[in-house]
Amino acid sequence: MAGLHLIQTYSSDSEDEEDSEKDKTNNDINKLALPASISTWKGVAHHDEIIDDPLSHDGRIRSFKHERGNWATLVYINYIASDSLYTWMKSVINDLPVQGDIIPSFHISLSRTLILKYHWIESFVDSLKLLCRGFNSFVMQLTDVKVYCNEEKTRTFLGIYCHNEDGVLKCLLEAVDSLLAEYQLPPFYKDSSYHISFFWCLGDERTCLRKVLPSVTSSLNKFLAENVEDSYVQIDEVQCKIGNKYYTFQLR
Repeated sequence: MAGLHLIQTYSSDSEDEEDSEKDKTNNDINKLALPASISTWKGVAHHDEIIDDPLSHDGRIRSFKHERGNWATLVYINYIASDSLYTWMKSVINDLPVQGDIIPSFHISLSRTLILKYHWIESFVDSLKLLCRGFNSFVMQLTDVKVYCNEEKTRTFLGIYCHNEDGVLKCLLEAVDSLLAEYQLPPFYKDSSYHISFFWCLGDERTCLRKVLPSVTSSLNKFLAENVEDSYVQIDEVQCKIGNKYYTFQLR
């Protein structure tokens, strides 16, 4: 009988161990992954540093380092070129003395490229929307071609200058500058020149491109004389890009 008792005891102990192993295995299977938010409590990095590589975007260099919580922001007026004007742009750049490309989308800047903090976005968008409601729609006239260069002198542009006869554009820009001041952001450039950039190239090529400005401007004036509908642009709204989000604000 004692032998049977020992066999029963061994069998019972073995079953308990097997059950324990099964429970442990089931617990491991059911165990959830540690949430990223909790991982950060231990000092684990929860985002990767973004390193700028000019080779990934045609040699262009960022104006400022990407930092978490900072959102690249631009206030502007969108412009869609007609097929005939776009054809003129392509014909012009073929004869330029520098290598470059047509800009894929056109606009008239009303601000520099700014750094907006994440917690400012909602109030900034609301304020800009209210600001635009105070301005009437207006008309701009395309005139001549000018050369522009960014502050870092890493890129040069050709742009079509835009003239606003009744001064609404100037007042709109001043209002945007006042709004930016509330967020301690820099105003638009002191010597404002409203324009639609259509060509860009790397480096500071102003001296080289200024030599061909008379012929390019003459070509534009001839085109506009033959296509009067392209000479004037009706402005009914203002756009804003914050990070990868786009906003549109209607004028009155």
